Amino acid sequence: MTKDLSLSSARRNAPTLDLCGQNGPAYAAGNAAFRRHHMGRLLHRIGALLPGWLDGQELIRESRQMEQRCWRELGYAKQPNFDGDLPAFLMVDGDDHPCDLSVPTEPVKLAARMANLAPSSSPTSSSICTNLDMLARLLNLTPLESQWLLWSYTVRRFGSAILPVLPVRNANHGCIVLARLAEMPVDVVRDAVASRRLHTWSFLNGISADGEMPSLLSGWLSATDQFADWIEQQYASDSDLLTALCQAQVSLMASR
Repeated sequence: MTKDLSLSSARRNAPTLDLCGQNGPAYAAGNAAFRRHHMGRLLHRIGALLPGWLDGQELIRESRQMEQRCWRELGYAKQPNFDGDLPAFLMVDGDDHPCDLSVPTEPVKLAARMANLAPSSSPTSSSICTNLDMLARLLNLTPLESQWLLWSYTVRRFGSAILPVLPVRNANHGCIVLARLAEMPVDVVRDAVASRRLHTWSFLNGISADGEMPSLLSGWLSATDQFADWIEQQYASDSDLLTALCQAQVSLMASR
């Protein structure tokens, strides 16, 4: 029971967590706002699509979690508490009065609301945005690859617990899910997955020793710590960024 409570609490609070050091490059001008903006867009998109991916108790559970994660964007005065979230001794306020319980929004109705949510304002500039654009140009990344890297970086910094538990049956199913998220043709996603260059360059985690892709969506959206650290830095020029990338690759190879 304690383990379940800890997991539930961590997942509810995940949107407020940003595990970067607040004095480091992750919090350079615009970077934190950039992450919040794109994490919000990703959650809104996933929330809108959940009823098409899950059903039964899995859909109810993840829909409730999504409603608790996005309570501010949904216009709630406070984070909702649903029946069964906490043990009885925690369901009281400081005066031992019972806490008010909220009624979860029906999943399909919540999905419709999530589809219409407006994300937070996009920052005018950030090192991350500049570097991702530069990287896409220098490596000739496709729009899907750029979007995949952006989401994966953001999830790495917020933690994978912020995403719903969405099983991926196999590589083809994962491509279909990613295509729906990105609103791109599934063949474009299949090409990106087949090339595996984002993994070969150690930008993304996820491929097992036997070449299998992850079994959860969170595993598909998982940047490496090295990539997250590297993409947050400020670079004076294209050549500086490429030099840092090459040095990072050499360092990674030496550590293996």
